[in-house]
Amino acid sequence: MLCKFKRLIYRADDAWTIALYRPCEAILDSTGQKLREIKAVGWYLPTGEKLRYDLKGRWSKTSKHGIQFEVESCEEAISPTREGIVAYLSSGQIKGVGPKTAERIYEAFGDDTLRVLDTEPKKLLCIRGINENKLRKIRDSYLASHGARDVVTFLAPYGITPNRAVKLYRHYGERTLDVLRRHPYQLCELNGTGFITADKIAMSLGLDRCSPERIEAALLYTLTEAESRGNLCMEKHEFINGCLKILNTPELTLKATVEVASRLIMCGTLETYESMIYRSRAAVAERLLAKRMHDLLTAKVCAPTSDLPAKLDELERRLSLNLNAEQRKAVLTAVTSQVTIITGGPGTGKTLTQRALLALYREIEPCGKVICCAPTGRAARRMEEAADESAATIHRALGIQAGDDYSHCEPQMLEAGLVLVDEVSMLDAYLAERLLSAVPRGCRLVLVGDSEQLPSVGPGAVLAELIDSGRIPVIRLERIYRQSRGSRIVTNAKLIRSGSLALEYGEDFQLYESPEFSHSAELMEELYLREITEFGVENVALLTPFRQKTDTCVNTLNARLRDKVNPPDAAKPEAVYGRRCFRLGDRVMQTKNYERANNGDVGHVSSICFDGGDAVITVDFGYGRLMEYEGSELEMLDLAYASTIHKSQGSEYSAVIINLQCAHSVMLVRPLIYTAVTRAKERVIIVGERRALCLAIRRADAEKRGTMLAERLRELES
Repeated sequence: MLCKFKRLIYRADDAWTIALYRPCEAILDSTGQKLREIKAVGWYLPTGEKLRYDLKGRWSKTSKHGIQFEVESCEEAISPTREGIVAYLSSGQIKGVGPKTAERIYEAFGDDTLRVLDTEPKKLLCIRGINENKLRKIRDSYLASHGARDVVTFLAPYGITPNRAVKLYRHYGERTLDVLRRHPYQLCELNGTGFITADKIAMSLGLDRCSPERIEAALLYTLTEAESRGNLCMEKHEFINGCLKILNTPELTLKATVEVASRLIMCGTLETYESMIYRSRAAVAERLLAKRMHDLLTAKVCAPTSDLPAKLDELERRLSLNLNAEQRKAVLTAVTSQVTIITGGPGTGKTLTQRALLALYREIEPCGKVICCAPTGRAARRMEEAADESAATIHRALGIQAGDDYSHCEPQMLEAGLVLVDEVSMLDAYLAERLLSAVPRGCRLVLVGDSEQLPSVGPGAVLAELIDSGRIPVIRLERIYRQSRGSRIVTNAKLIRSGSLALEYGEDFQLYESPEFSHSAELMEELYLREITEFGVENVALLTPFRQKTDTCVNTLNARLRDKVNPPDAAKPEAVYGRRCFRLGDRVMQTKNYERANNGDVGHVSSICFDGGDAVITVDFGYGRLMEYEGSELEMLDLAYASTIHKSQGSEYSAVIINLQCAHSVMLVRPLIYTAVTRAKERVIIVGERRALCLAIRRADAEKRGTMLAERLRELES
């Protein structure tokens, strides 16, 4: 049925749409009268006013809504003429394309324009005014309005957003619907949708609940979920039981599940090591990580012939370093060993040790190249400032884009005599394997980190496992250097590490008891405004365990603080995408690895402009890193006045405000509070319940992560 859009009645957040259309052909009702308008319902219905649409579906009638047309699919009825194609491109359906750009595109490709958009979109880069960013916007909106519309409609009833549907279409192209109908469980792999949603689609298509395909999907999803919780592997019995729980099918036997798992092992999709089971990708990463570390440990390093202790003595005098015995041992071990780990808490002199190490290496290897790196941009900048040496993110050092799949990209070799890596506790197994694969044999590798902090967001427990292996020289810095300010912070950090509740309180370490969430939120707002007056917005962090659902969660606090710190103003433009709103001057955080921005990087909105009604915002991440965001890309940004404790890793602030409530009990473990406290240089303020603080300190650690890196290293030694 050919129609033209008339008026939008309703569009929900999930893109469910009610709209009026004007028929382009005679449509008669039950009495024989010609319909002047049609009420259509469906997901992601088109609303462009210049085009005709071919709606397919069925009529329905209810007592509440009357007669309406339930749209099952639709597409633009585009005339294959210059006028038709230009009208379509400039209709508003294709973001970033106005009448002039539409004319230029048609001039370049003629009647072949739509085919180029479908199969060779990069050709549009030759059009004046179209760059990579604009091309991405054009391509995404074209897919949404044209080829992907049926996919969007198909997936919408299952709670899959149009943006996700478009991404899926981008991967499979015209085969998408066929793939979804034949292999719906691939959603678990490619779209991050989850087993439950994929299972709903499969069940609606009539798939047997005991089918091997369903069991296989559940097995793989069980391991995928385990990885999202930081595990590279699972105990075999835990793995099978977890799968059966997901399947929730009483008639399904344990034997049938084990048979499918065995088949996946035989074909290499799953791997086993001792009593553990892995996805193949995870097993390969862990195995290669152990092998590469073994290769580095067994390589020969040219030992300096000169008297190193004497040289270090002379450097100490010349540079006024004043190292203690632990630090001297760390420096001397690092310049004479293939691999060295230096670990210690705040205030133990890790930074001073790194400076001394670099100075001694320069002394004994004047022509030797040094590479300093860290997992995040913030950690790299801290390293650069503290060690007085240029530093980069590990991604940049390896020549890897932040959003790349590490397993499919070959890192560039680190041509250096010394590679120094800071904040190694944040390093997951995949990135660690890529890093070690780029370190040449004979190069000195020095890993620095605090093993008591929270483990990496990604799977694995690299630093802890390397230490536990017993294969690598480990120097522990224990002595605390008291400073005129912040002494209670480092003292209390050490007490927390040991599980002691005898914390010292004073000006630089405060506790405000507040059992109620609402009162805690008010108090934290008051304290935050006080602290930024003294230290500035960039130097104050408000940290909380949870992202949503309480008055003291990250999302609520961000909205609350933003309106105080950066209130609305007619002179400040805003960019709105869904429920997200960003204002000029806002402090924001990158939440996904993407191009030159890493997950956790913090910057500010430096400009907001509008391109054809669509907001384009520029974020300044510092050090010349400007990133543009528009449309769905805004999903990668959050306000950053408050953040989770996990997101604060690798950062350092003058003052840190921490919320701890007993309702957070599932999150309250010693590494969490230790990580939060050690972000502060000048002042720690805890708001919440003393019982919650005590609970966190008493609870030594969260559940041990599933990884066998230490065992694999010890096995290679034997």
